Amino acid sequence: MVPLNNLTYIMFVDLACCRQLPDGLCQLPNLQFFKVDRAPFIRRVGAGFLQAAATPFPRLNEMYLLGMVQWEEWEWEEQVQAMPRLEKLMLRKCKLRRIPTGVATNARALKELFLQDVQHLNYLETLPSVVELTMLRIPDMERITNLPNLQKLTITDCPKLKVLESIPALERLILQDYVMEELPEYMRDIKPRISLLSSLAAGQSGPEWDKFSHVEYVKAYACDGNNPRKWYVLYTRDNGKLESNISSSTVFEGDTMAAEEERQAAAAVASGPGDGNKEQEAYRLQTAV
Repeated sequence: MVPLNNLTYIMFVDLACCRQLPDGLCQLPNLQFFKVDRAPFIRRVGAGFLQAAATPFPRLNEMYLLGMVQWEEWEWEEQVQAMPRLEKLMLRKCKLRRIPTGVATNARALKELFLQDVQHLNYLETLPSVVELTMLRIPDMERITNLPNLQKLTITDCPKLKVLESIPALERLILQDYVMEELPEYMRDIKPRISLLSSLAAGQSGPEWDKFSHVEYVKAYACDGNNPRKWYVLYTRDNGKLESNISSSTVFEGDTMAAEEERQAAAAVASGPGDGNKEQEAYRLQTAV
């Protein structure tokens, strides 16, 4: 028999009768992967899940909590130090109302957060280590704020999302919604660098063409000093017209600026008003920022 202390991988599937997760799992010193798939009667993950050890889940790297369809509450207070090596967290098909504060303050290695069909979650904030965030069908999500190291953000079918702010490191945004008639207001807060605008300005010969050429109107700006719209790219789909005041020398100068200046504020607004043709209104916008 293999000692439980040597376990590195645990997966529970179809826990049809369980009302809570086992408390002792957090004491396994070598556990690296933990997954629950379908536990329909668990409503709460309480303090006992983490408080049975000095450092609960000391080597856990990935955790997947899936199909816990009645799960509403996750208790993990800020002072409970746990999961110091957790890098990937996936939550799918549950009713969780909030991400506990312990995730932000203690899971400092967390890089990837994947949320899908989380029914009552309406805000996400202060996750300093997260680099990649994916949100699929989060119907009540209204606000995402203060993710200082977030580089890639995927948003799919989050109709109530209004606020997207304090994400200064964002490099790539994937927005997918097949009933959307116009881009959301939070797109104004996306801040592209001049190096990105140069890719847009290259038109059909540039790497970004396939990502925006189907949008009816595109206006993108980058600032220089106190001028918030010194550099621009303007595009109209119907006549294929693309205008810009960015040249290759401009890009070279921009790339040699100090990092703080290179990341200065910019405003990007892209809109595609509906024309009655739902096939044209349904689009997938993917852009680097």
